[in-house]
Amino acid sequence: MDDKGPNRYQSTPLESTLSVDQLVNSLVKSEQELKKQLTLFSAFLDALPTPIFVKDNEGVFIACNAAYEEAFGIQRKNFVGKTVLDLEYLPESARLAFQQADLKLLQERGETREEIELAFSDGNPRTVLYQRKTFDMGDNQGGLLGLIIDISERKRAEEFERLRNRILEMLASSAVLEDILLELVMGIESLYPDMLCSIMQTDILGSHLCNGIAPSLPDFYNAALKKVEIVHGMGSCGTAAFTGERVIVEDISTHPYWKTVRKLAEQANLKACWSQPIKTGHGAVLGTFAIYHRTTAVPTDKQIEIIEHCARLSSIAIEKRRAENTIRELAYYDPLTNLANRRLLDDKLALVLADETSVSSYTVLMLLDLDNFKPLNDQYGHAVGDQLLIEIGKRLSRHVRSGDTVARLGGDEFVVVLERLSPDFNTAVRQAKQVAEKIRVAIEAPCKLKFVQEDGSLQSVVYQCTASIGATLFTGGDLSQTELIRKADEAMYQAKQLGRNTVNIY
Repeated sequence: MDDKGPNRYQSTPLESTLSVDQLVNSLVKSEQELKKQLTLFSAFLDALPTPIFVKDNEGVFIACNAAYEEAFGIQRKNFVGKTVLDLEYLPESARLAFQQADLKLLQERGETREEIELAFSDGNPRTVLYQRKTFDMGDNQGGLLGLIIDISERKRAEEFERLRNRILEMLASSAVLEDILLELVMGIESLYPDMLCSIMQTDILGSHLCNGIAPSLPDFYNAALKKVEIVHGMGSCGTAAFTGERVIVEDISTHPYWKTVRKLAEQANLKACWSQPIKTGHGAVLGTFAIYHRTTAVPTDKQIEIIEHCARLSSIAIEKRRAENTIRELAYYDPLTNLANRRLLDDKLALVLADETSVSSYTVLMLLDLDNFKPLNDQYGHAVGDQLLIEIGKRLSRHVRSGDTVARLGGDEFVVVLERLSPDFNTAVRQAKQVAEKIRVAIEAPCKLKFVQEDGSLQSVVYQCTASIGATLFTGGDLSQTELIRKADEAMYQAKQLGRNTVNIY
């Protein structure tokens, strides 16, 4: 063998550079670095609040984060290595659709972005922004990254804004108040299916809640609470209306406010009730907006915001209706006696005269003038005279039917219109006289009136007043309104000529 030839025992460059131990240590360090990178990657994914998953090029899950585990109630160890077809928490049709879409995207490479409905582990469907994007690492390595962003609250906010606009449009078009409140209640229940909503209004005295709008509460429950007393401790709504503050009852079964109606709530399977007082801009309570739950429930900040918004919308609607009623009353009703005024009387007579069916029966128009009203005013003042006029209005209303009309023309003059009397003239005259005589007797009954003397003491006086009553009968459009009033006035003048405190039919 040639001594100058290569020595077959000569070390290679690697062998001369690294010993076996050094090579092992290098590999260990590389593995540790890889593990560190994987741990860092996993920690990074888990730190993100958005559910994230990663698939390889075959559509197999290779990673997901903690937010994904929590959102869908799965464990990573039972998730990695499977495909979407194995995910039992999804309906079979959805699994197939997701798998086909993912494989198509992996083949074409690119990204997608869409809004879909997806059920989370709590069973509630959510609107999510579903984003997927493919990635490549060379050597045919890569896969797909998926993000699931819950946009339910954003969508609800958009839907609530649309609901708010619908309510405002209904208000602008003078829709019926009950329809507006029903639209609000049903709109909120559509946005939040686990909520059962109720709107109640205060009565004219402010002592009770009534006129409930609660389509999703049981009929027997609504019937039992048709009129709720406004006192502290009367459930969530009665208390909220009494205190003027929001009342949150998380558990009806244990809360003292529900002691008197707890069994009723149990019967209706109601476990929680949050009630927000509906107030005017000046702080007066108009009613309550309540949200019930079939499970014990604590409101989130967002839900508190929703109930406050709903109470404000309800306030706008109720205040508008009450303002319209006030305007109507000022236009058509006497502010002192709350009887119809001349304008409403004219409208009523116009309807009677235009009603073709009224020709088949008689209508009577009575004009009443108090015989001795001026001396009362002169001796005790207008405040006492006003008391008498109010009392006369009440007595007149008590002696006519619900469909008849009682009006005050002004001063001490009143009008009574009785419709649908007999079609026979003589019989109709007898009917009119009977009612007129009852009214005359009612008016002459003594009336106790109170007044304040100059020294500030409260005194009372018993005053007896009488009335002269003139009446005229008519059918259909025989006479004009002016002619009818003139004939009744002539009959009333003749009654005074006959000695006052009498009835005269002309």
